[in-house]
Amino acid sequence: MKLGVSRIYSPYGYFSNTKLDFPVSLGGYRNPRNPNEPMVLHMKRIPLAPNQGLSNVEQFRLGRQQLLSTPFEEFEKRITDQLDRMLGPGGFQSARDIAAITVNRWPHGYAYDPNSLFDPDTPGPRPYVIGRKRCGSVTIANSDAAWNAYAHEAIDQAWRAVVELQAV
Repeated sequence: MKLGVSRIYSPYGYFSNTKLDFPVSLGGYRNPRNPNEPMVLHMKRIPLAPNQGLSNVEQFRLGRQQLLSTPFEEFEKRITDQLDRMLGPGGFQSARDIAAITVNRWPHGYAYDPNSLFDPDTPGPRPYVIGRKRCGSVTIANSDAAWNAYAHEAIDQAWRAVVELQAV
């Protein structure tokens, strides 16, 4: 692309961050070697409701609701509009240059990490502990099962789930 960029930060855009996929080749997938090859873009949307007097938990809940209730057509419209405006000066045309759009609606980034400064210490089991409780041969393993949106937590939860299933 003529613009020579790999990442664009748009603090007021519908998508705040647009970047090229990491240059990883794995299995039968080979990352692009030059700008003429098809490539994957990641566009990040973090819906929040700032300055409305809402707690972090309430804002995250609204963010998840927004991600899950926004129709694909709205995402498509926002994606093509933003890419055309950002990359159009370099010759990009969404109608010609976009082969496919995938929307990841799983809001794992909203797995709430309790904050001891703001969140009250409530008695009883935490919601994430209740939610990951084993049910027969099914157990839950993801970052949400730890209430922490980081890869190391997802890995720890996968380990926990495997150990639970082995303890039959």
